[in-house]
Amino acid sequence: MTPAKYEEYASQYNLKRFEDAHRNEYTSALKEIQSGRKQSHWMWYIFPQLRGLGHSRNSDYYGIADRDEALMFLHHPVLGKNIWEITMAMLAIDGKSADEILGGIDALKFCSSMTLFNTVCPNSIFTEALYKYYDGKEDGRTQVMLKADNSERLVSGGIIGAIIGDIVGSFYEFYNCKSTKIALFNSGTTFTDDTVMTIAVADWLLSGVPLQNTMSDWGQEYSNRGYGGMFYEWLFHSKNKEPYNSFGNGAGMRVSPCGYYANSLEETLELAKQSAEVTHNHPEGIKGAQAIASAIFLARQQKSKDEIREYIEKTFGYDLHRTCDEIRPVYQFDETCQGSCPEAIIAFLDSHDYESAICLAISLGGDSDTIACMTGGIAAAYYGIPSWIVKYVVSEYLPQNMLDIIENFDELCAKHKHT
Repeated sequence: MTPAKYEEYASQYNLKRFEDAHRNEYTSALKEIQSGRKQSHWMWYIFPQLRGLGHSRNSDYYGIADRDEALMFLHHPVLGKNIWEITMAMLAIDGKSADEILGGIDALKFCSSMTLFNTVCPNSIFTEALYKYYDGKEDGRTQVMLKADNSERLVSGGIIGAIIGDIVGSFYEFYNCKSTKIALFNSGTTFTDDTVMTIAVADWLLSGVPLQNTMSDWGQEYSNRGYGGMFYEWLFHSKNKEPYNSFGNGAGMRVSPCGYYANSLEETLELAKQSAEVTHNHPEGIKGAQAIASAIFLARQQKSKDEIREYIEKTFGYDLHRTCDEIRPVYQFDETCQGSCPEAIIAFLDSHDYESAICLAISLGGDSDTIACMTGGIAAAYYGIPSWIVKYVVSEYLPQNMLDIIENFDELCAKHKHT
């Protein structure tokens, strides 16, 4: 992620404008299509097209910026469902042309909208709509604009990868799903204590302020984010902030900044130890943090998965010669480092890209947000992250003070690599 991208993303992508419009107009729009004739004015936000195709205020305001925003729209828990449902309603109409259903101008908009979504989600209902109403011919201007879209497809790794894992996994912690076929974003999706403490560790590395203090400050800022019982007592009620011999997976979920900052395995292990032992000074707690951080460091170096597996097994004694398919049927909720850090690493080892790694982590069940957070940190370093996911999370889920830490930390890591 290049510096200053976060603020740009947050300002450029804002799906709330669609949410508000759908809340007010979607039900009536669907009824109109089901009746076979559009009667009111809702085309811009129900079947959006690329920004720049129209010249009105509405076409600009509701215009889709690029492929990434189109993907965000499709993965949104409300907007994606709605466009799928109303497109199916269009497909259910027999004996009428798009002009007869929508009117001539809106029929052109429908073609451009279907072209856009067919590009990012091919071989789907959008393809069917193009064949049904336009003999399979896509909108030429939309195609030209998409070809000129040079926005990045992958964002290089960073702690945003761990944070996304936490956010995606947050819904599934209490609704375990033993399947990789999941929605990445749901109505209950949010960031949890995993994100807050990841930010706290990054802030510690940025500022040099004692970690106990940055953790306390960020915890006070975001006090209701699902902290574990013992950590909650330490965070909000302990005056001396002494470690309490924990081996919970909180040590592993917050450690990703150490793996991204370090310039050597030795530095990785030392920083991970320091990040863990302020609370999790049990040997298993420290080991869990070091295992996740070193996997991130090795992934950053583009070591092979076999090399990463071998190092983790030899150094920490974890059994990584298992697969997610073997683990999934018997795995239960386990908040310990030894009961979740190996599984998080295996989810990465079994994956083929960032998104599949997150889905595999969540499919195991258990402490889904934390496992996905740990897996996400490793997978982001190894594969990069689809840019649309980063833009979605930045614009929809993270407050500005966290985005500032992430951006400043990325800049610090870039400088540290050259020292």
